[in-house]
Amino acid sequence: MKNLIYPLIALLLIVVQSCETEIPETDGTPPQFTFRITGDSFDYTFDQDDDYESILLNLKNGTSYNFIYTGSDDGGVKTIQWQIPPSNYIEFGSAINSPWTIRDSPPSKIIEWQGNINNPLTGNILVGNFEALGEAVRVNFYFFVSNFSGVNTSNAVSKRLRINIDNHNSTEIVEFINP
Repeated sequence: MKNLIYPLIALLLIVVQSCETEIPETDGTPPQFTFRITGDSFDYTFDQDDDYESILLNLKNGTSYNFIYTGSDDGGVKTIQWQIPPSNYIEFGSAINSPWTIRDSPPSKIIEWQGNINNPLTGNILVGNFEALGEAVRVNFYFFVSNFSGVNTSNAVSKRLRINIDNHNSTEIVEFINP
């Protein structure tokens, strides 16, 4: 079954990228995203509804993780971004391929997909893997998705996932209460 996952994701990617849509005159619904991370017997899909203020993701130093990052909106996606820490903490094992781009934005990097207002799509998918590196390192993943949402406006969703890279016993989500 696991051998079928990546071919199915590739097929889904082709379908999603080819789903043209029309931009509504007004759109009060913000876009959505998912970030699925697997590895070290861990499998979780984050989305815009998770309570990011009360969770921390522990990643194991030297461990490889697979990810699937998606952004979507029925009225057309304008931008999908994933801001990551520098490569000395997150090292990709797979290339970031077009139409996605990666750029430096010191002290971090931004992986980005830009929609086309003249040919709007309902979303896009980024699939790959990375290795978490470091001991007692606190960093963040930032997720951002915006839609075209009509003339000269847009809706957006933006979330910060706190990451702790260390020599943990296992990869896990730690819940805590903010004061």
